Amino acid sequence: MLATPNMPLQELVMQQQHLLRIIGQIQDDAYWQDDARNSYEHLLHSLMELTGSRYGFIRTVDKALEAPEQTLINISPEKGKEFFSCLQTVVQNKEPLINVLPDSMANSILALPVKFGNEVLSVIGLAGRAGGYNQDTITLLEPLLKLVGRIQQEEKQRKKQAELVRKADKQEEDWNSLMLTLDDIVMEMNEQKIFTNVWCRQDDLLFMPREIFLGKTILEALGEHAKEFDDLADIVLQTGIRQQKIYRDIRPEMEKWYSIKISLFENSVPGPKRLLILIRDVSNFESQKINLKRSQAELKRSNQLLNMCQDMSRMGGWEFNPHTGQIYWTAEIYKLREIPHTYPLSIQADAEFYHPADQAVYEAARDNLLYNYQPYDLELRHISAKGKQTWVRTVGQAILNTDGMVTHLRGIIMDITDKKDAELRLVKAMDDAQKAAQARSEFLSVMSHEIRTPLNAIIGFSGILNNGPTDVQPEIIQNLQFSARHLLGLINDILDFTKMEAGKIELEHIAFNPVDLIQGIARNQQPTAKSKGLKLYTSFDDTIPENVIGDPVRLGQIINNLLDNAIKFTSQGYVSIEVQQETCSHPDSCTLSFTIKDTGIGISEEMQERIFESFVQENSAISRLHGGTGLGLAITRKLVELFNSRIILESKKDEGTTFRFDITFRVPPAKSAIQQKNKTPRHQLLKDKKILIIEDNAINIRILELQLQATGALISSVSNGKIALEKMKEELFDGVILDLHMPEMNGYETIPHIKAYQPDAFIIVLTADIMPEVSKRLSALGVNNLLPKPYAAEDLMQMLQRNIV
Repeated sequence: MLATPNMPLQELVMQQQHLLRIIGQIQDDAYWQDDARNSYEHLLHSLMELTGSRYGFIRTVDKALEAPEQTLINISPEKGKEFFSCLQTVVQNKEPLINVLPDSMANSILALPVKFGNEVLSVIGLAGRAGGYNQDTITLLEPLLKLVGRIQQEEKQRKKQAELVRKADKQEEDWNSLMLTLDDIVMEMNEQKIFTNVWCRQDDLLFMPREIFLGKTILEALGEHAKEFDDLADIVLQTGIRQQKIYRDIRPEMEKWYSIKISLFENSVPGPKRLLILIRDVSNFESQKINLKRSQAELKRSNQLLNMCQDMSRMGGWEFNPHTGQIYWTAEIYKLREIPHTYPLSIQADAEFYHPADQAVYEAARDNLLYNYQPYDLELRHISAKGKQTWVRTVGQAILNTDGMVTHLRGIIMDITDKKDAELRLVKAMDDAQKAAQARSEFLSVMSHEIRTPLNAIIGFSGILNNGPTDVQPEIIQNLQFSARHLLGLINDILDFTKMEAGKIELEHIAFNPVDLIQGIARNQQPTAKSKGLKLYTSFDDTIPENVIGDPVRLGQIINNLLDNAIKFTSQGYVSIEVQQETCSHPDSCTLSFTIKDTGIGISEEMQERIFESFVQENSAISRLHGGTGLGLAITRKLVELFNSRIILESKKDEGTTFRFDITFRVPPAKSAIQQKNKTPRHQLLKDKKILIIEDNAINIRILELQLQATGALISSVSNGKIALEKMKEELFDGVILDLHMPEMNGYETIPHIKAYQPDAFIIVLTADIMPEVSKRLSALGVNNLLPKPYAAEDLMQMLQRNIV
């Protein structure tokens, strides 16, 4: 600084010396650090003395607001009000300011910025110098301002550092206090996975004492248990992603579970990575979770069992909340009603799934439950959305809380179709059983009448013959034969029905002439028709084969039954049988159509199907009037079905009846045809043939002897198989007729010996045992000639004819 007219050299030197003393004082460290306020006050007095100012102040600056913040020292009247107008200008412009007040130079103000670098740290204000202030004063004070700026900056940094240290100490103290209040174990680990700090509320929660952890790696501290935790730490260090795991206490005797979380510290400045490990005792939570899982598993299993039970029992449940209107159905109800689970539920629309005739009953019960809380239990017809009809049991009841208030309505819907069908079947079965019992009772009554009637004739006429020859002997014999045939027919009907019920009847396949068979039956029925004044017609197609292969006995039984019924239920007019050959597509077979027609009483439409049932006649009055067992048509239909055909009935009440059926027969080659003209006459049938009768009943032996007497046979008889074998050792026979049930040696035991002694002799079995297994046992022994007792002599002659030929 140079001397100027305004400042003589001597004054300048004095000011600079004074300035140097001030600077020297400022540079004394203790001067500022011991008592900064005193130092600022001394500085301000020195400046006022140096510049001749009467007033002065020093004020710090808020860096963020760039405005005066705190007055460090103020020496002026009225708290330095005269300085305030220039402070903001100096802070903003960062340049000294001389403000000359208008009244006098003595009131001028000098405002000096104290800067460090380009930052204004404080403002020094001086005022009241005689003659005012000029640039020379500013120039003089520049070195001092720089020194004060540096000192203030250092003081500012020192305070800031002290504050940071204080805050860090406080933060660490708070952190440690916080860590100690937690239930968790908190650990800190550096980048080398070495434990640097451990916090724990209770040391006994730690696996080992805290001091053992510090300074050790995971591997060193945990040994064989360390790997899974070490792997978690590696993942966090590599990815920065927090890792978490639930684990059981590594001490086997401890039933505890812990949650470990490992994450990176968020460093405010770049530096080595640090890991924060938080371990929480979650034993209660884990126990609850295990119990929850167990409960959920039990609930799931219970629901599965419930669903299975509901599915097996076809029963679903429902619940309705009357307060919220919410409805819940189990899966089985959706299944029963064949609707998706998205179907909109409504308590009112529920009635739509019931049969129209049952809806009113359901709605009344439902409303009574809704408004009066009265339970219901109903069995109703149910119709699904797809039209499937079932029977259901629907139950509803109110659920009350402890206060007796209704909280929900609940119930079930159960498919009881099988039960209901069983009940209906049971009712029908009981009804059928009652009808069957009544039918059987009526049948027994009819059978008693039907059997006693011919027996009465047989016994009566036998008694008359026993009295001696009479003029009406031929008539008596004819009536005896008719009664015997009628009685045999009754017995055969019963036996055939029994065998049909057991499915034991099989058709024979032999050659016969169908026209001769029908004509023979018609001849036998002619006397009965004639006695009632009826015409009996037969009609045959000229194209019918002379012989067919089938079962003439069963076909004859069908025709006989139908003709017998037609004659029985016709009081005037005629009965006819017509046989026609249908168009045949195969030369080895033909189909014959049989039609039996009458002009009798007819059959009502409602009885036309039932008339083929066992023991059924249209009414008991007809049964009493016309007789019969009620088995004829039942047997007839089953026999027709055995021929793989079906019988057709056409009838109107009081207008007559027509029965029609078709049967397909094989046609034998011409050389196999039976030429009736070559039949051997009965008196020559067994001429000179030796026949052995084995029978224990003397009457039956006598009947056979008389029946065979006219055939020319040479007859011998014995009473059992044992005697027969002795006789066969001595004499050869052409044929044997034997009974099955005999003393000492029965027929089954005798047959193998007969075949061994005389294998060329034919065997005919006559037996009253008609059980189905009899024919099977005889077939196994190689015997196919079986004639059940009682039998017609003609049947015996036909069987002998076949065996002799």
